[in-house]
Amino acid sequence: MDGADHVDGESISRLLRAWRARVDARTVPELRGVFPRPGRRLSQAHVARLTGVSEGWYRALEAGRRQDFSENFLLRVARALRLSEAETLTLFLAVCGRRPPGGISGEPGDAGDLPHGVRVLLEQQVSYPAYLSDVAWNIVAANSLMAEWFPWVRRPGANLMRWALLDPEAREQMLDWEDACARTYLAMLRVAANSNPADAGLRTLVRDILDADADCRRIWAEEHDVVEHRDGDVFRLRLPFHGGHEVRVTTHVLLPIQRPDLRFVFITPVDGWTAP
Repeated sequence: MDGADHVDGESISRLLRAWRARVDARTVPELRGVFPRPGRRLSQAHVARLTGVSEGWYRALEAGRRQDFSENFLLRVARALRLSEAETLTLFLAVCGRRPPGGISGEPGDAGDLPHGVRVLLEQQVSYPAYLSDVAWNIVAANSLMAEWFPWVRRPGANLMRWALLDPEAREQMLDWEDACARTYLAMLRVAANSNPADAGLRTLVRDILDADADCRRIWAEEHDVVEHRDGDVFRLRLPFHGGHEVRVTTHVLLPIQRPDLRFVFITPVDGWTAP
């Protein structure tokens, strides 16, 4: 272990010990009936029991030793130690250098849980279409202009990938559908599925799309491209909102700092078009 690793490990070790010390073992329902009966102090053995690992495995985490700790294990540790969002973020960044996975992507997000500032920014955006989606492209919220351009966003369970890749109207409205839409979106799905292999919602999304459409299966099999997002991409649309005239637009993808599990997406015209 080099000096930097030692410093990092010592820091997270100290934090983990402090977080564990503040939890009263007598208040943990899962430890009721355990013999010997736990006292106030939550031990390493207790945390190991709560997270479903050996005491040695948890001890390695608390000692700052580098191991192949899974995201699911770290999330269980966060629950056992009753960590806040900021504490959970610190745990993930210190142990594996990345943020914790955001939300449960198998279910559409809840617009009622949006931070007030994010909601206001979305609602007050009246010049261009804008929407919020979660990590599985479920539409969490959309402004009024987005709903006028794309009425499908108001449908129950609206999902960008399902509409763009499976809905017949998408092939009419998104010009050059296969090259400009399908190949890019499938490349985005490939990144997401590999970034979150344990995410049942993403696995279901990919499986449903490939099962439902022969073109998507063909592209998936013949392509190996990966794309993280469509920020800055230019594509052509022909929507009823524009009277069937072609418009060229680009997307801008932002991540709200309060909800990094969401994408804040604006659609703006390339050729200077503005909302009537």
